[in-house]
Amino acid sequence: MSNQRACLAAVADLAAALRHHAVGIDAHFAAVDLLIDHDIFLGRSAFREEFVRVVRCTPSCAHTYGAYIRWGAAVTALNQHRLPCSSSEADILRIAASLAANIPVRLGRVLGVLDTTNIGRVIDAITLANGSRIHRWPTPQGQS
Repeated sequence: MSNQRACLAAVADLAAALRHHAVGIDAHFAAVDLLIDHDIFLGRSAFREEFVRVVRCTPSCAHTYGAYIRWGAAVTALNQHRLPCSSSEADILRIAASLAANIPVRLGRVLGVLDTTNIGRVIDAITLANGSRIHRWPTPQGQS
């Protein structure tokens, strides 16, 4: 298996572990889902190593492992310019951290640079955090 395929498999396993750990807490699940759907940070080994923790689940659990994101540490790294990323990537992370860890975010600042696809992701996350049925906004032609 190539390194790229191994990395993709590892990211998929990590995404499942993050979702498993957040099940039952709508805002946490929405934040994790937003970060996974955005498909940037979990693919970066530096982010995974510094801000993601894997935990062993209890024996009665159907899954062996769960995982969580150290949201506060990630936002601190953003604020200290220690987490290289584009402004829209930073904004998605800030919104997810706000949902999961009640870290304040200025919506007027973070929403202004997001494209239609990312605005749709944020709307989906907010809807999910509210406990409502999620609506997947269509991706406009030519955007991902």
